[in-house]
Amino acid sequence: MPDKTYGTVDHDAPVTRSELERAVRSLNISDLELRDAVLQLAARVVALTDEVTRRIDGVEPEPAPPGTPAERGEGTIEQRVVAALPDTLATIRAGDAGQPTRVALDLGPDKYSVTPSTPPCDELIPLCKARCCRLTFALSTADLDEGVVRWDIGQPYLIRQRASDGYCVHNDPTSGGCTVHAQRPRVCRVYDCRKDPRVWIDYDQRIPAPFVEDPVDDKAESPAIDLAARATSRARALGVEKRAINESYAEDAPRVGPVVTPRTPTSPRPKS
Repeated sequence: MPDKTYGTVDHDAPVTRSELERAVRSLNISDLELRDAVLQLAARVVALTDEVTRRIDGVEPEPAPPGTPAERGEGTIEQRVVAALPDTLATIRAGDAGQPTRVALDLGPDKYSVTPSTPPCDELIPLCKARCCRLTFALSTADLDEGVVRWDIGQPYLIRQRASDGYCVHNDPTSGGCTVHAQRPRVCRVYDCRKDPRVWIDYDQRIPAPFVEDPVDDKAESPAIDLAARATSRARALGVEKRAINESYAEDAPRVGPVVTPRTPTSPRPKS
């Protein structure tokens, strides 16, 4: 046996947090890819149903010969379905973008490239109780790769919050400050409480809104949101996340482990 066994770990060694999170992220990507595959299938079914219904209803009683351009409303059923598929899929994805998802990702730009907002937090925290730290939002792929800001494994990739008071786990309960301020997410960097009615009745007069005990939930979207644009942004963000996982490695550097013997196969239990 060699004196050193690089890359070897004891059979009972605990799984690291980074290993667990990488596995969970891979599973979440698989889940989202399956969801998108279902949406594509749904789009094909809808497009096929629309075309068959159109022909049965007599809009086009005599199908055009094969090879006729589908763009002119002619051609075989398959040609028409293929032509209608992009718009149908875009409509279905836009509708799906307005629904709650099992996996959420911040779709914004890189957090270190944005211009941070500048409310005087040191002055305001005694009044506002740092209630912005109770808002719910998603982290980005960059946050996940950085591995500093914690996320809720049960609700990927929402910011991790405490059950005791609803605050972000990185909030200092004594001072109200952020303990990972240098690595804070993009949402925290660009958020400005001064125009937020959840925080202030009148910011200029320093009159805070009533403090509620239940955590503030920021999952609701504005009714004016462009769902098609959101669907496109989500697809782009998921592409970034998938590439980040595929291009990452399970080990950061060489590590020496113990000299171990192969695991002994477990004997099958006797049938009762």
